[in-house]
Amino acid sequence: MALIAGAQTVHNVRATVRVGFWKVMRVSWITSPICLAFAQKFLPEHAWVPFFNLVSFVIGTYINTITKKKRLHALRKKHFGDGGRPTGGSAIGRPEDYPPPHMGPNPPY
Repeated sequence: MALIAGAQTVHNVRATVRVGFWKVMRVSWITSPICLAFAQKFLPEHAWVPFFNLVSFVIGTYINTITKKKRLHALRKKHFGDGGRPTGGSAIGRPEDYPPPHMGPNPPY
């Protein structure tokens, strides 16, 4: 799941698992008994599997989103520092995102 969330290196995958695993387990330990009790009390048996699939999908999507936001925030903090600006000069963005100033409005062909 870390690869789907955008992790590209083994270190990123390992860090994502380390940060997100216990949170996933805690949420699972809390929601599973609650969902099971709800399903036993209010849903017919043939609706249990779709219900559990829906709950798992929503919780998994939420956890993946939060984990990815935390990882991206940590990368931004590492790259830009605490002030939100690049540590190496320009406050606009990465230098490779913009053409050099000596070029005209159209690229040379």
